[in-house]
Amino acid sequence: MAVTCHGPLKILVAKNNCAVKLELRNIATQRFYMAKAAKTKPKAKAKAKTVKATDDAFIPQTKLLRLFQIIAVLKSGHWTIQQLADRFDTSKRTMYRYMKILEQVEFLVETDFNNRYFIVTSDDDPIQAQFTLDEMSLIKKLIKSAATDTPIKNSLLRKLSLNSELDSVPQLFVKARLSKIVEQVSEAIRGKKQIVLKNYHSANSNEIRDRLVEPIHFGDNYQSVMALDTQDKVCKQFKLDRIGDIVEMNKSYAFENLHKKTQTDIFGYTGDADTWITLRMTMRAYLLLREEYPLAIPYLEKREDHYQFHAPVVSFEGAGRFTMGLIDEIKVEGPDDFKTFIHDRVTKYVG
Repeated sequence: MAVTCHGPLKILVAKNNCAVKLELRNIATQRFYMAKAAKTKPKAKAKAKTVKATDDAFIPQTKLLRLFQIIAVLKSGHWTIQQLADRFDTSKRTMYRYMKILEQVEFLVETDFNNRYFIVTSDDDPIQAQFTLDEMSLIKKLIKSAATDTPIKNSLLRKLSLNSELDSVPQLFVKARLSKIVEQVSEAIRGKKQIVLKNYHSANSNEIRDRLVEPIHFGDNYQSVMALDTQDKVCKQFKLDRIGDIVEMNKSYAFENLHKKTQTDIFGYTGDADTWITLRMTMRAYLLLREEYPLAIPYLEKREDHYQFHAPVVSFEGAGRFTMGLIDEIKVEGPDDFKTFIHDRVTKYVG
């Protein structure tokens, strides 16, 4: 049954119909988008998963950045593990892992006597304090002008060679030259050939001359070579950095029956290291010992308020020279024979 409306009533019905149509259209639109969202929901999850995988790919870079930050902090001061964990908003366990990584990549991470971690820098390591070339040259001339050969004189000269620009600039050249010497000596050992060590500087006799030798084997860390000196027919240790050059001889071993494979101690002396010494050291002495004699590192231990060095030696000579050069930084704790050795040497020089 059709109903015809006239006047104001017709206008009201028309408005109501428009409102109903608009509401229905809104409901339909909402249902359409809800259905579409339901269909695309798995894709949204997949997208979120992809984003997470992308974030994980950046974790190594984040760890690397964190390592750089930790290095900077450890170089600027001394920190406990808890302080580091709080600073970087992480756990103590994670910080211990970072310390392990730094040690594996050969950063010198140390702890002080309050168990605070730090990385040795020029402020901590006296070896890194440098003189200029002109300053070093002048001081060396003044020291060498002293006729008396004393432990203090030798100690000063040794430290000058460590504390100068020469220690940092030409190291690449020094390593390249030593690498060539190692290669030449290796070939002579493999071929069982004699070689000449040109201008070899002997610390014992304090003379420079050529040595005709038969190389037998390298010492620890390739810092020296054990060889038979053909002049006196004795096996000796020759420091590679004291060799001026190598002359290869087209001549086979002549005294192989006299070759002896012997071991050297931390200070480079050859023989049986059956005497143990114990030194109480300051941090400065500890750092110098590490730098000058890397083989000493396994025998060093940090105690409550000092460092201790306990190691076997062949002779008291090497350890004695090091100790007397830092007499105010090292206390000899044993054995008594070593104490007597130091006392006699000091008495000899000071009267």
